[in-house]
Amino acid sequence: MKYFLFVVCIAIILFLRRYIILHIFTPKMKEDKKYPNTTYENVEIELDTGIIRGWLIKSEQARGCFLLIHGWNSNKSDMLRYVDPLLASGYDVLIVDVLGHGQSESIQKQVSIASFVQSITATIDYVWERPDINSNAIYVLGHSMGGIAASIVNSFDLRLRALITDSMPTSLKSISNSMAGKVTIPYIPFGWLFISWFLLRGGVFLRARREWCLETILKNQVSPALAIHSIQDKKVPISNVEVLINDSNFKQVIKVATKGHHNCVKDKFFWENVLRFITSIERGNDR
Repeated sequence: MKYFLFVVCIAIILFLRRYIILHIFTPKMKEDKKYPNTTYENVEIELDTGIIRGWLIKSEQARGCFLLIHGWNSNKSDMLRYVDPLLASGYDVLIVDVLGHGQSESIQKQVSIASFVQSITATIDYVWERPDINSNAIYVLGHSMGGIAASIVNSFDLRLRALITDSMPTSLKSISNSMAGKVTIPYIPFGWLFISWFLLRGGVFLRARREWCLETILKNQVSPALAIHSIQDKKVPISNVEVLINDSNFKQVIKVATKGHHNCVKDKFFWENVLRFITSIERGNDR
């Protein structure tokens, strides 16, 4: 009887594990809800692991190119909120769906941090190869999980001019919460177990623990990095910026008072802060 109960318990645990992984920690492919309100070019980047799809929106001045990287279980249409001020300031904008999100196909069953990192580096490669885009001034603006993945890229890729993160998690616990979305699960033991599985399934467990250790990458940003975070963000609490302030080489950390995880851009000084940061870099005041 004891053995039977033991087997039943194991079966229930495995079932719950599979259910949570499939329904919480696996992003849903989403149709685009909105499209750019100006002329744009559909972009496809073919990789061995899938196809990245996105939109390229050209400006008249071409001062540089901003890559917009969405968060977990999101897509490129959700990043349209950043486009108009960048275009008005003279920057080309390239928005992509990360592999396994939106319209971007992935041959891998499980999307991982590696999927985000690969999507960003492949998009930088794409920009670098196009003569009609100013590849000498590539900027990345990443929201949430897109921000932490972009930070990983900015710890080794010399081609970025600067990084801006919006509502970025800086701990595995916050990554777990941001992935879980509206579902609340205890980080210990469930969140930790699934995050560990997430890293292992993505083939990057050891690398994530060593080379991609969050504490390490946040100290080793190659290009200037700016972080913006809301003090009212309940999904990724404001406490996440403390490591950026006290133990990173991020050049600037700004706290805003907008509500929610997706509304930092609604702060009245958001674009003033971002563009001032970028202008200081363009003038050679920082690197």
